[in-house]
Amino acid sequence: MIPLKASKLYIVEGVEEDPIMRERARRLEACINAKTVEHVGDEELSRVIRAGGLGEERCGMKAEIEPVVIFNRFRFDDPPETRKKRRDQFPELFAKTRLAGYGGFDWRDSGSPAYRSRTKLVCQPAWQIHSIVGCPFRCAYCHLSRHITIMMNIEELVDSLDENIKKAPGQTLYQYDNYTDAACFEPEYGGSKLLVEYFANRKDEYLELYVGKSDNVDYLLNLDHRGHTICCWSVSGQTQSAEIEWKTASMQERITAARRCQEAGYHVRFRLSPIIPVQNWQGENRKMIQMIFAETRPDVVTIETLRFLDYTQIKELFDLSLIDPEFMDVMEEFQGEKHVQGCQIPDSYREKVYRFIIGELERVSPETPYSLCRGSRSMWDILADDFARHGQTPENYVCNCGPTSTPGNNLLRTCP
Repeated sequence: MIPLKASKLYIVEGVEEDPIMRERARRLEACINAKTVEHVGDEELSRVIRAGGLGEERCGMKAEIEPVVIFNRFRFDDPPETRKKRRDQFPELFAKTRLAGYGGFDWRDSGSPAYRSRTKLVCQPAWQIHSIVGCPFRCAYCHLSRHITIMMNIEELVDSLDENIKKAPGQTLYQYDNYTDAACFEPEYGGSKLLVEYFANRKDEYLELYVGKSDNVDYLLNLDHRGHTICCWSVSGQTQSAEIEWKTASMQERITAARRCQEAGYHVRFRLSPIIPVQNWQGENRKMIQMIFAETRPDVVTIETLRFLDYTQIKELFDLSLIDPEFMDVMEEFQGEKHVQGCQIPDSYREKVYRFIIGELERVSPETPYSLCRGSRSMWDILADDFARHGQTPENYVCNCGPTSTPGNNLLRTCP
């Protein structure tokens, strides 16, 4: 596990009473330097939330943040009346279901007809697996570093999967964990191992393990995954990975980790996400794409520009000496404009970025398909001819975590 300095560690009631959870807590606690450790129940944790003790501000550049860490537990056995009573008494806990102890196998509505109509974004709905919220990295644009909630009884979550998967007929890929870079907490946590071994014994289902921006993969290399785990990295060029995504593994380290996993028999995938137009972003992304395909054979690559930050936020969060002045000029010009991705980047500029990236992907590995991650329908239409070369449309495409984007899908690159 990545060593972590924390302002506080809260251990929720029930964790210490269970020997498996208690042992996991001790393993993780050995890697966490917490200024204070408190044992809390619903009342105490609700008081912390009301007092603003679990902030969600974005990091900014190279922020020295000491997060609040919560060792929590799933409450799978709570009857409906218990949930209702807790919700009525402690509504603050239910603003984030993981704080209340519920969830873990959750529906991602993105991509449903209603979602597409409301947002004008193209995505695919799916069930996903979650047991951690929060991250030890300090990416300037991210809000997941202020507090980290870790569910201690992940064995119970894995035990529930047989029944939960019945909710998803036809889904063959399950992502873990989209709310964190799960590898950062391994092997002390042990959740990734449990899930890899669970899906190794499933006939038609696969795990997508979101390694994210980490290079911590030693614990994966000798697991008996039987080809049923796909490891996914979020990658970025040298300046972005080193300066804006502080404390993450470097671009080279992430790619090397992917190569090591591929050599161990895992399927590998990459997200070029978020693409931030730094100075010389074209040259840095060209070099990164060349390195990816020199060392690995991904079966699909997804691309996504920066989302959810407007011009004012970018000025506040980023060191502007690193950013392409043209990008900032475009962002300033479009202040106040509403865009479907929550970021004031016009389609004309996104098209410029995407056409460059697609051109490099086609040049280096023309057999590898690519798609947009939560891209707008308008961008899919603008780039329709590019996607058509790989047989893809907004209604039928493969991506990193799509519910049927698994080996055997004829839209994926076939990799030895």
